[in-house]
Amino acid sequence: MSKLDSIQKGAAGSEGKRGWLEDLHGKFEAKLREVSTQTRQSADGKTMTTFKLARVEAVYDPEVVQKLSPGQLLAIPNVKNLASDMAYSVFEIADIAPMHYSMLTLSTSQPGALRGEFMGLIEQEWKHNSKSTWVDIIASPTGYIVDFSDGIKYERKYSPLLVGSEVRLLNKEAVRRFVCYVPKPGEASADAYCIGDLLGVIDETVPFTIDFTQLINYHVGVFCHTGGGKSYLTSMVVRKALAAIPDLKVVVFDVSSEYGIHLLDQLVSLSSRIVYSMRGEPNRKKEPSNAQKAEEFRKKHVVPDALEPKAKEIEKLIEKLFDQEKCKPMYIKPGYLDAVSHYRTYAGLLDSLSQTASEKFNANQQASIYVIDRINAFLKDSEKSDEDLVDKEILPLLSEILEYFKRSGVRTNTTLYGLVSAMLERLQQDIGEPEELGYSLETLVTELLDDSQNTPKLFVIDEEIETSRDIAARIIDDVFRRRRSSFNLHPRILFVFDEAQEFVPSDSLYKAAEGTAESSRAVERLLRHGRKYHLHGWISTQRLAHLNTSALHQIHSYFVGTLPRPYDRQLVGDTFAIDDALLERSLNFAPGDWLLASYRATNTQNVPVFFHAINNEECVLS
Repeated sequence: MSKLDSIQKGAAGSEGKRGWLEDLHGKFEAKLREVSTQTRQSADGKTMTTFKLARVEAVYDPEVVQKLSPGQLLAIPNVKNLASDMAYSVFEIADIAPMHYSMLTLSTSQPGALRGEFMGLIEQEWKHNSKSTWVDIIASPTGYIVDFSDGIKYERKYSPLLVGSEVRLLNKEAVRRFVCYVPKPGEASADAYCIGDLLGVIDETVPFTIDFTQLINYHVGVFCHTGGGKSYLTSMVVRKALAAIPDLKVVVFDVSSEYGIHLLDQLVSLSSRIVYSMRGEPNRKKEPSNAQKAEEFRKKHVVPDALEPKAKEIEKLIEKLFDQEKCKPMYIKPGYLDAVSHYRTYAGLLDSLSQTASEKFNANQQASIYVIDRINAFLKDSEKSDEDLVDKEILPLLSEILEYFKRSGVRTNTTLYGLVSAMLERLQQDIGEPEELGYSLETLVTELLDDSQNTPKLFVIDEEIETSRDIAARIIDDVFRRRRSSFNLHPRILFVFDEAQEFVPSDSLYKAAEGTAESSRAVERLLRHGRKYHLHGWISTQRLAHLNTSALHQIHSYFVGTLPRPYDRQLVGDTFAIDDALLERSLNFAPGDWLLASYRATNTQNVPVFFHAINNEECVLS
């Protein structure tokens, strides 16, 4: 137990619930007026969604009303409070409305002069503690109760509220205990798990800490309008997660050319790769210097406005990437070669032979079975896998099989004879696969699955959307295949899909663009089954409506920024049972403000948390 915890527990033991509650120096006086429910159609229009709200009436005070804000937590007595006086339900403030008695009687049926006079009187009384004023507070349930009998204990449970009872605010330490992840002994300090400061804490700054392992393990979504800071938040959390999880590797599909700058410091300091295809590379007579390459790199990437004046510093960092040979032009094997590659393996050879054995009216069927048995015996004796390429080691066996054909009367014009003799001829002439130029997808996957200490931890794939879809589908399929056959769950791999609607589009957009079927299938497989193999997904988009709903429902943590479209907000509300009033607050977010709803990453399950994120721009050149 930390010193802070010991002090707080001692204080709570001596003062009971008063050690965890806040009354703003006796000025916050509030009572529960009513509990109501609101019902609306779900985002898909197929069902009805019901939300419960508590309406709290507080004494108006100019100082108090300035300190109240959405996201603050209220302790409201419930029926368990009748027995112990220590049990409260935890509610989250969704809206605050200063009220005046005269406002209730104003209507357009009254003369304009009279209404103006009333509003003038109301305006004057806002600056004083008038008996005609009060504060209406709308609060949403978190699903938790708090018990102050022995320190402080939160439990996910429902208990009916006591209308008319006194309502209190939870103080800074109680809020921290409620939502913030507490690192376990042996883990890094709390700063390593901090992604920003909580909003809605009275006169205090409380660092917001989360469990990165649980956040990533159950998949993540970041949703905000265009220009709202999705890539900034993603980059910040990725750099924090890489530091907190030793065996984590991250692959970013960067279709907008942003992350090469947003994660520049990590690309330089960690073993990393920036990957781009060789198509479109200019044919230069003279190879440019690394400084020239760095300048071109910066011009091709989106640089945040705050970093534009520091272009030279950024180019010096980029130059280090080229000095360290971290920027890799990637050879992408054409689709037709992928199909041919299978038949260059022993598995492909056996497939071809099995087809000759299954031919109708085939007089050489037994010969085909004999060849298959001999090749399987060869694989067993040589300890080769059927996925290995057919090489010269099989030449003696092929010569032996041809001798068998002569003895058994297999004609030279048959498919079986031609298959074996053609392979013998190809191997004798040493005609191999087409040369793969430089860095390839196979190389990337090999590095990705390598759990040794010095292998790359961060991969940024800087490609156009169409190519990125193809790469994503191939990488995910290959990683799944290799991981299932290796029985090795390390390292953890996080795949980040920027502009996720291009990779996992909704059914209505499924066939609208090239490659979406393959990428959508692969990403959905990743989100459905990846967790069992320590393969995780992170999707980022401005339109939830354009996403594959099957993939969307696999996400357990939502970062929500400003979503102007009601459908998008309603979909988040339906998924996490978040009251509409809380989501409406996101429309007034300042840059860097976010709402996180998570089943795993925070200390309590599915509680909406408002926070201001760490500025990623300050991390790049720190």
